[in-house]
Amino acid sequence: MVPEILVINLDRSPDRLAFIASQMQRLGLEFTRLRATDATMIGDDEFDRLSGTYMRPLSRSELACLHSHSRAWRHCVDSNRPVLVLEDDVVLSEKLPSWLAELNEIDVLDILNLETRGAEKWVSRKPYSSAPKSGIQHFRLFVDRGGSGGYLVRPAAARRLLHRAKHYAAPSDAFLNLAGIPRLQAEPGLATPLYTSAGAQDGFRGAFKTTISQPSRQSRLDAFVRRPQFKLRRLAGHLAMTARKLRTLRNGVKRPIAVCPTILDHATRSA
Repeated sequence: MVPEILVINLDRSPDRLAFIASQMQRLGLEFTRLRATDATMIGDDEFDRLSGTYMRPLSRSELACLHSHSRAWRHCVDSNRPVLVLEDDVVLSEKLPSWLAELNEIDVLDILNLETRGAEKWVSRKPYSSAPKSGIQHFRLFVDRGGSGGYLVRPAAARRLLHRAKHYAAPSDAFLNLAGIPRLQAEPGLATPLYTSAGAQDGFRGAFKTTISQPSRQSRLDAFVRRPQFKLRRLAGHLAMTARKLRTLRNGVKRPIAVCPTILDHATRSA
């Protein structure tokens, strides 16, 4: 089944919507805009209940971002079909349409990450599956510290994510990484955030600033002093990640994930 494409976009970011819509039109893809949750929409009760459940205090904008992704997961479950979730600042590869057309013929897991920023990730040494027509390989993704800008999610995984989100919160990328759901990583990556492309792509300057703020360093330090459970959670998190790497040491490797070479071309034409 061909996935529906959802683009998460804030009402106050029409420039971002226009940016990704122009790419979609050029690629011949249809999408549905998912109205993003603004930080001002996070009530005090929800903030108090969830902001302290991660390894550090979360900001309202981080909770709002997770809430937006949760709505995409809810849509996936309600429609009972896979969904490609995109944030509105990603630059897309021209290989995306052909890759989507191959999905029905490919063995993939319930979450498949399309995004890469050129950073290192802990992945399998050998590909799990491949899309030969588009030239994309899929590797098991064991540890990934950043990025929720583009990923495919199936209903089974969406249900598990929604269940976890009832009582736990984290930045959206960390939430996916810590959920314990088997994932794949596409290589070369089919999406990368425009603001991140700036420093790594031959002087290309990104057009957008992040809309997600974090608590100040001082407020986080104060929280660690007043609430030692943050220190314990951070330690437990590091131990869990180390254990995951040790379990996959024979089959896994830490290495950069290549960005699809056509992405810079799209970024240049779209900026």
